[in-house]
Order: sequence, then C-alpha cells, then structure tokens
Amino acid sequence: MTEGESIRSNRETAFSLYLRTGRRIGPDAIEVKFNPWHDEENGRFTFRGQGRYFGATGGNANAPSSRPGGTGVVRPSSSLATRRNGAPDRERFRADHPANHSLYMVKQGDTLSHIAAQRQGLTAADLAWLNNMPVDQPLQIGQRLKLPHQAYLDAGRAAKNKFVALAHYMDTHGGDLPPDPADPPSLESQLLNSNWQREVRNGYAFDIDVIARPREIIAELTDGPIAKRSRQAQAQAGQPDRRPGDDGGHFIAARFNGPGDSFNHFAQDRNFNRGAYRAMEDGWAKALRAEKRVIVDIVPLYEGTSKRPYHLTVTWYVDGRKRVREFANEAKGEVNGIR
Repeated sequence: MTEGESIRSNRETAFSLYLRTGRRIGPDAIEVKFNPWHDEENGRFTFRGQGRYFGATGGNANAPSSRPGGTGVVRPSSSLATRRNGAPDRERFRADHPANHSLYMVKQGDTLSHIAAQRQGLTAADLAWLNNMPVDQPLQIGQRLKLPHQAYLDAGRAAKNKFVALAHYMDTHGGDLPPDPADPPSLESQLLNSNWQREVRNGYAFDIDVIARPREIIAELTDGPIAKRSRQAQAQAGQPDRRPGDDGGHFIAARFNGPGDSFNHFAQDRNFNRGAYRAMEDGWAKALRAEKRVIVDIVPLYEGTSKRPYHLTVTWYVDGRKRVREFANEAKGEVNGIR
C-alpha cells in the first residue's frame, strides 16, 4: 500500500468510526467528543445515562462492564471522576449536599414528625430517608439530623410540577412542546381551562369547568317570569371559600328567569351584590321593558381552585350596542366604568 493509499484508508476508517459513534480521531489520537453516550448494539447516539459512556479522555472506553457478560464501560463512582470524564456533576442537587440542608440538634420531646413540620411539604418518612434511619427509630437528645432547607424543597417541588405539566401538555397536544418548554402552563390551568361542560337552563348557557365552577355565562335575557329562588344554593354558593360578608348572588337574576341551579350562584360581596351589580341589572330590566333586545356575557375569574370568583367581566349588548364593565368581587365592586 502506498503512503497516499494508507492516508486515504485511515481517513475512511476515522470517518466510518465518526458516523457510527460520533467519535472524532485526530492525528495525535486525541478523542474529541460531543455526545459520550452510545448504544451498545449499533453505536448510535442515545440520551444521557443510557447505553455506553465513552469518556472524553478515553480512559474507560475499553473497560469491562459492571454487568455480568456486558461489554459496556464501568461508570465513574466518584463525583471527581465523573467531572473528569465529561459527565455532568449533579452532586449539588442531592438532598444530602451540605448546601441543601442544615443540621438540627434534637431536643427533649422532639419526634421526626415534629421536626419535619418545620418545613412545608416535608414528611417524617422523608426526614428518616435523608438521615438513613427507620422512621420509627427513637431520637436521642443532642442527636444531629439533616434538615432540608425550605428553598431546596420548594425548588424540587417546582421542578416536579413543571415536568408533570410539560408531560401533560405534550400528551394532549400530539407530542408538541409548549411555546416555552422551560415554563409550561401549569397542570392546574391546563385541566381547569379545558374540557368545560355546557349546561343550558331556561335558555341560558353556562360553561362549567371540571370542579363545577361557572367559567362563562351567555344569555339573551327575558323579562320574566320570575324564577323560584333556591335558598340552599344561595347558602352554599362559593363554599368553602365564601367570606362572612358574602351573599349567595346570582349570575342571572331570578327576575330574568335565572335558574335555581347551583351553577347560577356565586359567593358575591354583599355590598357589590346590592350596589353596582344590582344597578346594572336595573338597566337591563329597563331596556327589556322598552322592548329592546339584551344579550349578556359574564366571565368570572378565580384564583387557583378557589370557588369564589375574585373578578367579573360583564359584556352586554342592548339592540346591538356593546357595553363592558369590570368588577372586583369586593365592597366597591366596580373596577372600570362602562366602555
């Protein structure tokens, strides 16, 4: 083989190796890598932590697998070795990392449950796991226990919630990612802002979410007949988030034949109900008596899973003329005037 043929053969071999494994072999035999994880069967790239790991220095490339009969490499056991071989160092994310917990000294009368209660979302079982002890093991006065920082627990909970929310989004959107995958819509909002059920009573349409809250009410009002009131629905409206100063208000008043179903009721500030909201209803009634057509669209807004709306946007049309009012569910009620 001539020198030129040898060089060409070496180049072809190196290129073939690159195609199969992503490993680049330079003239000085230094390995340059951009993805150290490869499938053991076909040499293709895999996700991090799957398949074989080829270190940046090549030191473990030919080491035998820790599995019986395997041919993969032995993964570094220490964080220092891991860093040297190019794998990410995740030691700082561990619960037992010194930056993520403080040391608590057990006092007389302490129990794991009592100590865990100092952190939101921490259980006695969590604390026992972190300290490598049975959950029912008696504590000794002066014993030191690792107690996670609240910020660490909150960060872990937030990361878990984002992961679950991202998975649900992709599952319900044909595998597509949200506009900002790093900050997907919360699982709560995805569940509550979709799959509404429509109930129609007395000609009025109520769109209701999965926890039975009205999210939009669309109605062409009628001037009577006066519907029978449901005192029970009024008394239960907004529970368990109802305030002491609330009435059991109607989205569509009984004088417009508003239904007595629970979904036509909400926990409404007493002054708001008997003030700004009633004045608006009086205007609707006046228009109906003048034989005008009145169509209303009411959109209540809620905080989280609260059953008590904190805000209402009311849009209505009188013979096609549009008006809008924004209301806070508070004593003053009105946020912005008619527009």
